[in-house]
Amino acid sequence: MKLLLKAMVAAAVTVIALGCSIVDPSDREELRQQIAMLPPETLSSWDKWNMNVNAVKWLKLYKDPNDQVGKLQCRLKAGGTWSGWNDQEPTYTVADLLDCLLESGDIAVTYTMCADKLQAVDGKNRESKILREEQVPGVTNVECRFVWDSRYEPEKVPSNLTNPRSITVDELIDWLISLPAPPPGFAAPQLVPLLCPLGAGPGWGCPPRPTDLPGEQPTDPTGGEPGDHP
Repeated sequence: MKLLLKAMVAAAVTVIALGCSIVDPSDREELRQQIAMLPPETLSSWDKWNMNVNAVKWLKLYKDPNDQVGKLQCRLKAGGTWSGWNDQEPTYTVADLLDCLLESGDIAVTYTMCADKLQAVDGKNRESKILREEQVPGVTNVECRFVWDSRYEPEKVPSNLTNPRSITVDELIDWLISLPAPPPGFAAPQLVPLLCPLGAGPGWGCPPRPTDLPGEQPTDPTGGEPGDHP
């Protein structure tokens, strides 16, 4: 799944870097209508995959991997009184956020979901360490939270990283076409005949592209080696 996600991102980055859009033959309108009729849970999942890919694109293209994106803060309760929030080390970088986005498995993890994940996992581990290992005298409870760096707050990044309502049907179509094969849990075979003329590859069961020479293995549009389609 991680290889598929990397292929998804590579293909999407290639499209945006070239500054071009995928061709729009007459059957795209029918495809829009078919997608609009899909179950809400399917569309919600695809929106999240799009936000995941958009976040990876934005971070890879425009941000330094060593730039700080956030940190954990913890506070202690002793004698019935909470302390102030204290910064914890190490802080999180763009590289850490990319790891979270690219290691999401079969369920898409979005930009904001990564903050929740880091708080749930690393925050709980830090709370446990303070209580059980550091054993600060008088401390009876610990709370930790994830805090974004001000430049990376969800309200300050492109909306298509955080708001599913910003994802258009045409963006979903372009995303599907860019994939080397159907996304996880794909259950809309009626879309495939409409995606093939738009450029979906052999991994979808489509005929070879014009760039795939007779007798040769299909070209991977994501930049991989021939025959890399799942």
